[in-house]
Amino acid sequence: MADPQSLCDRYSSATYARMKADEARTGAYAAAIQRSVSGRVCLDIGSGALALLAVMAAKAGAARVYAVEANVEAFAAARRTVEAEGLTDRITLIHGYSTSIGALPEPVDVLLHEIIGELAGSEGVVRVLLDARRHARPAALSIPAAAASLLAPCEFPPHEYFAALPHPMLSSPAATALKLPQLPLAAISLAPPQRFEQLDFGEGGPEPSQRRELRFVAARRGVLRGACVHVELRLLDAEATDADVSSAREGSHWPNVLLLLPEEHPVEEGEAIVVATHAELAGEQPRYEFEFFVEEPSATSGEVAAGADASATRRRPLGKIYYPD
Repeated sequence: MADPQSLCDRYSSATYARMKADEARTGAYAAAIQRSVSGRVCLDIGSGALALLAVMAAKAGAARVYAVEANVEAFAAARRTVEAEGLTDRITLIHGYSTSIGALPEPVDVLLHEIIGELAGSEGVVRVLLDARRHARPAALSIPAAAASLLAPCEFPPHEYFAALPHPMLSSPAATALKLPQLPLAAISLAPPQRFEQLDFGEGGPEPSQRRELRFVAARRGVLRGACVHVELRLLDAEATDADVSSAREGSHWPNVLLLLPEEHPVEEGEAIVVATHAELAGEQPRYEFEFFVEEPSATSGEVAAGADASATRRRPLGKIYYPD
């Protein structure tokens, strides 16, 4: 899998069009920007061919927007967009990666970005945002305020799902992660999702190293094949109960990731599945590790009859998945 900077170079006009066409995502950003940027200096990181967030901010009354874009073709298209919008006096385009540019002419009040991958930190947003704070005032606002990744143990999607895809799915027989659009999460999940990655983009910045241990209780009998992942964004309130944007919702431009175990495992209703997660997010290539277990009674029937603790359990390992693999 490509590192985040290589991924940037592969973005196409179709990629930016899909992002803009995601009405929930685009509308949530527009509302947050409209409420927050008037009279303020903004930095748009990864502005893209449409310079979408930069244009939104300028039209919402931002005093100045610095828009950084590394992709050569996207930068040229962004310049044409800004000129066509008549905003060259309000938007300053800067070619390069935000982590490599020098100091800006002035400190910024608002950080704008959408460097969110199918796993929230997989496109390098932690490294980028920790670095971007050198351009910002101490209390600078980030839009979005927070992102999170959630995971649920799941079955393999049914044949009907793949048959309905507009294009055939190609993958290696040994693949451990598939990116799938509009995955039917509710239908294939064996338990409700839990959060394993939390990125708060406030003054302190997101935690670059994160570990969680998630314990799921199967809501029904099924065949465990791995775990499905979706991401959520909170645009202005990092502590909001409900996400403003979620890749689990219909119409999201983000595909969902299906993490595949080496083998399938039948599970019974009420059976416990444990997933230990580890994310290292500050490097040039963020890394994730997922280790799966099922809980089983540690005492045999004979031992229970002899007075052993029938509630004691042991963990049987099912496999480990790395992302990227």
